[in-house]
Amino acid sequence: MAFRVSPGVSVTEKDFTNVIPAVSTTKAGYAGPFNWGPIDKRVLVASENELVSLFNEPDDSNYAGWLCAANFLGYGGSLTVARATVSGALNSGAARTIGDNLNSAGAQAGTGGLIENSDVHSSGQATNTGYYGVGGTGAGVKFFAKYAGSLGNSLRIAVAQRGPTGATKGVGVGVNGVGFTLAVAATSGTTQVQVGTGSALPVAGATSAIIGDLIRFNSLKTKNYTITGMTANVSGKGWLFDFTPALGSTQAAGISGQWESPYKSYIERARTSTNVDFYGGTGDQFSILVIDQNGKFSGVTGTILETFNHVSKAIDGRDGDGNSNYYVTVVNNKSKYIWVGGATIDNIGAGSAPGITFGDTAVTFSNATRQYLDCTGGSYGTPSDANKLSGYNLFGDPDTVDISLLLGADASASLAGDIIDIADARKDCVAFVSPESGDVVDVISRSEQIDNVVDYRDNQLNKVSSYAFLDSGWKYMYDRYSDKLRWVPLNGDMAGLCARTDNVNDPWFSPAGFNRGQIRGVVKLALNPTEEAYRDELYTNEINPVVSFPGEGTVLFGDKTLQSKGSAFDRINVRRLFIVMEKAISTAAKFQLFEQNDSFTRAQFKNMIEPFLRDIQGRRGITDFKVVCDDTNNTSSVIDSNKFVADIFVKPTRSINFIQLNFAATRSGVDFSEIAGG
Repeated sequence: MAFRVSPGVSVTEKDFTNVIPAVSTTKAGYAGPFNWGPIDKRVLVASENELVSLFNEPDDSNYAGWLCAANFLGYGGSLTVARATVSGALNSGAARTIGDNLNSAGAQAGTGGLIENSDVHSSGQATNTGYYGVGGTGAGVKFFAKYAGSLGNSLRIAVAQRGPTGATKGVGVGVNGVGFTLAVAATSGTTQVQVGTGSALPVAGATSAIIGDLIRFNSLKTKNYTITGMTANVSGKGWLFDFTPALGSTQAAGISGQWESPYKSYIERARTSTNVDFYGGTGDQFSILVIDQNGKFSGVTGTILETFNHVSKAIDGRDGDGNSNYYVTVVNNKSKYIWVGGATIDNIGAGSAPGITFGDTAVTFSNATRQYLDCTGGSYGTPSDANKLSGYNLFGDPDTVDISLLLGADASASLAGDIIDIADARKDCVAFVSPESGDVVDVISRSEQIDNVVDYRDNQLNKVSSYAFLDSGWKYMYDRYSDKLRWVPLNGDMAGLCARTDNVNDPWFSPAGFNRGQIRGVVKLALNPTEEAYRDELYTNEINPVVSFPGEGTVLFGDKTLQSKGSAFDRINVRRLFIVMEKAISTAAKFQLFEQNDSFTRAQFKNMIEPFLRDIQGRRGITDFKVVCDDTNNTSSVIDSNKFVADIFVKPTRSINFIQLNFAATRSGVDFSEIAGG
């Protein structure tokens, strides 16, 4: 409190309620390849359903890591995921000026560029460079798939406007009843109709029909037929139908009909935004549809993924609540599938310009031209170890990302070593790794499998660390996304067992054994060391056996870290105990920085730590402890160096690895106290 120079009352507060905070122990990190999702950006995932939603389903190229991550989530932990970058990765893009007939011959003007994540997109949008129509890769692209990869090639963007008369105009939606005339006869049972010959097409719009459009023949008004395919027929365009039942009678050349899009029901009538109307403008609102043209996202071809009705072409357009409904803002903030790229819509402007009429002049809507934009050019490829390591490096700073478990998934020995180095440098998490697939999968000889795994540990991995945990192999499990069985590394399950142990007990309990070490979803193990001699060989090399015991399930049967030196830290429960204590106490210790280094501060710090350690002792984590923080370790030289020292001594509880039961038979008249004592 500052000195006063005149009478008065001063009120101050002193906070002596500091306690040791709780710290997370069930958060894991994983970096690897995915078909969808942001690149080089950490994303928190709490369930397998979220993993699917954010990063799409696994495929034949990434299933091992994907299912390993999903296995971890099945035990109750949360997972921070980073999608690895790949050289040459591209977001698919939809180019061409709206108003072009995109079904006509010729490639689109641009096929995409790389937008790694939302941060990159925001930066690019702010500077209007590269993929925003100014130059560089993807210049002139109107829409982009939100994330890199060929999955984005399934996206189709339709833009449309329904006027006050109810007529629907625009991209990918057609007009109520655009007519056509058969160029050749269609006989009963035919599943192909030619609608034109050469350039003599009945209507220009007929060439732009798409799969899923509805067709009605004027002579058969009781039924709509769906276009299920399209093919060239002689020099015209062929439509394939769902002829069930068949046409019923021969339809002669010259028979007329109408076609319309199934998307028209999703388009709401256009309006004029409030502020545009205020300034005398009209027709600024329209609709955008995002369509799964190949069914890669939804599983059903032509599914409407997103609908944005009543978005505005006016840069300053507002909805009834006063929020921006400028189409760029709305789509970029809300869409799960696309970004808006360059000058997508013609003649956009400010609604405050007096008397501006947006309407059909702003977008060239035409009954005769079928307009929509297909995304093309998306690619991803296979990440290298260097690419994956870049993703894992996002977990390198303990001050910015909080994790306690780090999954190696199907990492090579080299990458696994790098992952262990990250855990070693952080000193607040454990890396979980498995041998490579070739060491155990499809290796017939059990002895050869053991030799391979030991060689992996001693020569290929060759790491010594109490912050690493190595299991014995891979499991065969059901992949419900592809409806097949797959080989998947076990380290996701090992980290999952730790997360489950934290939830039902505490981090300082061993995750191994029949009580807490049961592994989920195992059809069989690549290496099943049921013989004790094989388990001994693995365990003496710090490799934790996973064993399927008949009638007792598949169990983690070891709890060693990769520390080869004999000490308390060669067990994972002790390592995780110290991670919890060090993480919690060091967090609390930050608030002692710049305080006075005197007996009061030292006593206050000691009184904060001791209740925390007593709580851990009561929960069976330690058997005894002592905290020294006084003038014996904070000597004058320490204080003069602006340092503060606290020595914390604990006796960790050990897990039981070996049980000896001694049975003795005695004569009938022997008193047990004579031979056993007591």
